[in-house]
Amino acid sequence: MKITAVRTFIVPAQITSDEWCRGKAWILTKVETDAGITGWGEAYALHDRERSTAMLVDELARYVEGMDPFRIKYFTTVAYQHFSEFQGGIDFFAAVSGIEIALWDIVGKALGVPVHKLIGGPCRDRISVYANCWSDRARSADELASYAASQVALGFKKVKIYPFLYSDNVDQGITRLEAVREALGGGIDILVDAWRVADIASIDKMSDALRRCGVQWFEDPIAPDNIELLAEIRQITRLPIVTGESLCAKREFKPVLESHAADVLNPDITCCGILEIKEIAAMAEPYGAGVAIHNYNTMAVGLAASLQVASVMPNFLCVEFFNRFVEPSKLFSSHSYTLGDDGCIALGHEPGLGVSIDEMALQSFEFEPGPARQWPPEI
Repeated sequence: MKITAVRTFIVPAQITSDEWCRGKAWILTKVETDAGITGWGEAYALHDRERSTAMLVDELARYVEGMDPFRIKYFTTVAYQHFSEFQGGIDFFAAVSGIEIALWDIVGKALGVPVHKLIGGPCRDRISVYANCWSDRARSADELASYAASQVALGFKKVKIYPFLYSDNVDQGITRLEAVREALGGGIDILVDAWRVADIASIDKMSDALRRCGVQWFEDPIAPDNIELLAEIRQITRLPIVTGESLCAKREFKPVLESHAADVLNPDITCCGILEIKEIAAMAEPYGAGVAIHNYNTMAVGLAASLQVASVMPNFLCVEFFNRFVEPSKLFSSHSYTLGDDGCIALGHEPGLGVSIDEMALQSFEFEPGPARQWPPEI
């Protein structure tokens, strides 16, 4: 069996826009073979760079055309060493991941087994997920509490909120956090993402509030490029620190682990791909670090790939889930993954990723770049 073609499809951001938040574009990849077996993958779509990432996928196509789709590690290695010449950025790694995920889908279908059986076999048959409550619009304490409560009503046992995102007033952020805790009660896990806006001068006040409200993790208080300061914040807050959504490879996570700067790594499935995330998780094990998969992607291919690799990692914690992306994903896909009463999704056993894609539906979408991002309003 040989690869014959690679194609890309962009689902425009307006498809996923709603009253709570602006939309997010998705890049789907299709890899075809001479055996009639096709695989579907997904590449991370950065705002305003969807077309450039899709073009990178197209450029990488010549590195896999004519190749045996089973040679997955060979492809990712050659792409990094010879295509990017050891200088890969997030666009490059996203493009590689889009193809790599599709290759796993092909191999699973060819062998008649789910991907998780190809990468070590499952450690669990139910995958914990958390509801993301992000909004690009300023939200009051009541609005944020109401939205978080609506996610819990759907069955989620964990929610991630951004209470400090909408102003530089720490007290206002604490008020939002306290409102969410009061609305959810004590039986729901609250995860807080600072989105790199934490001020070291107010970190004590912020972390005291997080501990008082029983917050389970503190994500990206600052950008992960300042590892020394991140490690210091971890000591100050005495809270589990989470980072890694903007990191794409083992070599980028290595200094985070060596500096003991984080308790949990959260690589994105469509930035790292299936095999790289599995290897990142293995690298984190000796440091006692957990892995929570970042998934700001479709609730179709991105979710399916996340569930496959999450099942095989001993140090796995949870997968990110955007409920507002479910219905848009159904416009072009179908699968069996549903949220259970325990806040988990049952692991599927269909060959490959277990997702069916309607290519005609993808072809009907017309992509146009959106306006320049206005958040944050000032630098």
